[in-house]
Amino acid sequence: MNEITIILNEFLIQTKSSSALISGAKGKLITSLHLDYSDSVAAMSDAILSMSDKFLTDLAKGSLKQLYLKTTDGGVVVMNKINNSHSVIVFSNDGSNLGLFLRNIDELATKLSGISLLK
Repeated sequence: MNEITIILNEFLIQTKSSSALISGAKGKLITSLHLDYSDSVAAMSDAILSMSDKFLTDLAKGSLKQLYLKTTDGGVVVMNKINNSHSVIVFSNDGSNLGLFLRNIDELATKLSGISLLK
């Protein structure tokens, strides 16, 4: 396992999340854990993040840092920017501990931003 995979795996265990991925510029998959169709998910996530960021910019509300999605089954998806070109996306089947989850994913993004591959 490389450093990025180890950090992601520790995060999944700590937060009891089900899967995660890191995408780069233009939705290029960097790595993923426990996720089918990772390339497609990375590309779609990039489109969602790009459109959401443009939306906020057009409304003069700042730039996007984190996007939260809730499913009808109670699961959550959180997309967090690592920097201008990389994002981490985490999937959890249980959104009951949302505050801790959101704080932890923000800390995860900060930790990942220090890795040379993601700069």
